[in-house]
Amino acid sequence: MKFDELTGQLEDSLSGDSHLLHVALDPAVAESEHGDALLDDLQLVQRDEARLAANRFRRVDEFRRHRELSPAAARDRSGMFGRALRAEIAAALSLPERTAETLMARARALVDDLPTTLARLGEGRFSERHAVIIADESMTLDAAERAEFETQVLPLAERMRAGLFEKKARQIRELVHGADLAERHESARERREVIVEPGRDGMGWLSAHLPNEALFAIDNRITAAGRSLQVGGEDRTLTQLKADVLIDALTDEGALLPAGDGETGLRVPTGLRVPTVLRGIRSEVSIVVPALTVMGKAATPGMLEGVAPIDPETARELAATATGFTRILTHPETGAVLSFGKDRYAVPPELKRYLRYRDETCRFIGCSRRARFCDIDHTIPWNGDGHTTHDNLAHLCRGHHKTKDAGWGVTQARDGSGTLTWTSPMGRQYDTAATHPFGGRASPQPATP
Repeated sequence: MKFDELTGQLEDSLSGDSHLLHVALDPAVAESEHGDALLDDLQLVQRDEARLAANRFRRVDEFRRHRELSPAAARDRSGMFGRALRAEIAAALSLPERTAETLMARARALVDDLPTTLARLGEGRFSERHAVIIADESMTLDAAERAEFETQVLPLAERMRAGLFEKKARQIRELVHGADLAERHESARERREVIVEPGRDGMGWLSAHLPNEALFAIDNRITAAGRSLQVGGEDRTLTQLKADVLIDALTDEGALLPAGDGETGLRVPTGLRVPTVLRGIRSEVSIVVPALTVMGKAATPGMLEGVAPIDPETARELAATATGFTRILTHPETGAVLSFGKDRYAVPPELKRYLRYRDETCRFIGCSRRARFCDIDHTIPWNGDGHTTHDNLAHLCRGHHKTKDAGWGVTQARDGSGTLTWTSPMGRQYDTAATHPFGGRASPQPATP
C-alpha cells in the first residue's frame, strides 16, 4: 500500500500530522514521502506567517487611527503627540522607537495606498519582506506613480526571492518616478548616519548610510591601500587588510594611507606607506575596568561604553596607556558622592560620572542612545520639589526629554536603584532598570575564605 493511501485511511481517526506516523514502509519511499510532507508543512507555515503579518499591519494602522481621532489628540498642544503615539506602540510591542515609527509608516502605506499588496500578503502569495519592499519603495511616489509601480512589481513579488525582488523593485521605482533624481538625492542625503552595533567575541559592526559616491570612494580608497600592503611576508587577506586600514585611518590621528599605484612606486613589506596624510579621528571612549583586572589579579572583562565587552588584557592596556579614555575603576567597596540636595541645579562632574555608569543609555523605554549624548533630567523638577540627587536624576535623550510634555509621566524609585516607572498617555506603566543599580553606597562584599 502506498504511503498516501495509508495516510488517507488513517487521517480521520488519528490526530496530528499523518506523515509523522511510524508505519512499516519501504525506507526509501518513507523518506521521500516524509520529506515532501515536511516541505508542504513549511510552505503552510510561511503562508500563515504572511497572513499574520497582514493582520498585524491592519491592527497597527487601526490603533493609529483610533489615537489620532481621540480627545487626547484634539487637546494636545505640545506638538509631540506623534512622538508619544510612537512611544506607546514601541513600549507595548517591546520595539525600538525607530522600528515602531517605521512599522506605523508601512502599515499606513499598505492600508491606505497599497490595498492590493496588503490583500495578496494576507492571501500568503508572498512574504512580509516582499510587502515591506513594496511599501518602502513607494513611499515618495505620487498616486499615479504608485499605482503604476504596484502594477509592475506585484507579479514579480509572487515569483522572485526577496533579495532579487528588492533590486528589481528599486529599478522599477526609478523608472516610474517622475521627480528629479538630484532633488531626491538631496532629500535622502539629509538622512545620512553612522550606526555602531556591538557583536560577539569582542567584535561588532560599523554601518554607514552615505551617498553612493562617498561609499564607492571610501571602498576604492581602502581597497587600494589594502592591495598595496599585499607584499612578501604579508599573510592577511585583502578583507582583513581593508578592515585594518579603516581602523588606522579613523582612530590614529597620524595615520598614513598608501597612494594609488600611479602616484608612487614605493612599496614596503609592512605598515602603511607614506604618501597621503588623512584627517584622523582621535578616539574618546568610556571604559569601565574593575580595579582587580587593572592590577592583573582578576580576569574580569572590561566594558566599552557599557555595552561591548573587551578582554582583560585589552582593558588593562587601554586603562594604562590611552589618553583618550575616561577611566572608571570599580570595586565592591567603592562609594560615590550621590547627593547635592537643593544647593545646586547643575550636576557636578563626579555625580555625572556616577550617573553615566549607572544608566549607560537614555532611560526611556527601549532607547539605546548612549548616556554621554543625553541630558541629565531631574525626574521631579528642581524648580519644584526636586533635588540634585542620584535618585532624582536620569539620562534622557533630547527627544525623550520632550515626551514628558506630551503626556508621558515618570517617577523614580526612592531606593537608589535608579529604576524609572513611565506612565503612558493611555495609563499603561513600564519600568526601565538602570544598567548598574548601585542603590546608594555599595555595601562591602564578604571576604573570600
